[in-house]
Amino acid sequence: MSEKLNNVPEEELPVTEHIEELRQRLFKSFIAVVVGFLIAWPFKKKILLFLERPLPENLQGKLIFLSPPEAFFTALKVSFFAGILISLPYVLYQVWRFVEPGLYEHEKKFILPFMFFSILFFFSGAAFAYFVILPFGLRFLLGFMGDLLTPQITISSYISFVIQMILAFGFVFLLPVVVWLLSKLGVINYRMLEKNRKIAILVIFIVAAVLTPPDAFSQVMMALPLLALYELSIWISKFAGRNREEDIY
Repeated sequence: MSEKLNNVPEEELPVTEHIEELRQRLFKSFIAVVVGFLIAWPFKKKILLFLERPLPENLQGKLIFLSPPEAFFTALKVSFFAGILISLPYVLYQVWRFVEPGLYEHEKKFILPFMFFSILFFFSGAAFAYFVILPFGLRFLLGFMGDLLTPQITISSYISFVIQMILAFGFVFLLPVVVWLLSKLGVINYRMLEKNRKIAILVIFIVAAVLTPPDAFSQVMMALPLLALYELSIWISKFAGRNREEDIY
């Protein structure tokens, strides 16, 4: 009986207090993003040049804008994007502080590694998109028609494309970390993943179509790493489930 009592979450708060705490955590996260934005704003030109590097060399520094406010709003966009990345560890800390009171003791020790590896895998996915996918994909897409067409790319459309790809790959690289946590909590196991592999492949291509720009090349370039991550997740789930009983007791 005492063992069961020890596994009860530390605090049982009324719904109104949960809502109030959620509001405070969201507000603190919003302030962190604003602070990140203010830190990034003086470096907006350097960030923009950094985001241009995946372009072929003959197009770097040659992006155009078609309306007077386009350059200004693009600067806001890149600064906001950088602010999100800067504030991400603090935002995840606020998530941890919100969910911690409702966790059992054996669950709490999984969350901090989950947060750490979430940050690590997110930035790994973002780096993979920036250094591998974007240079290769842009060379293919912009050179698809050879010399028949001359690309005239607006700064707004290019930055939107790059940010979308970086964020999308960052989030899909979280798949192994999420599978590890769910396996540790006993929600899923590797047999479920193996049994539903065909359904997962279909879902992966749907997710790739939703997260990437509307062209088949970008979708395939995201789906292939996702398929590899899914297979990796099966092995991670097998390893995590093997030691689950030891973690609980």
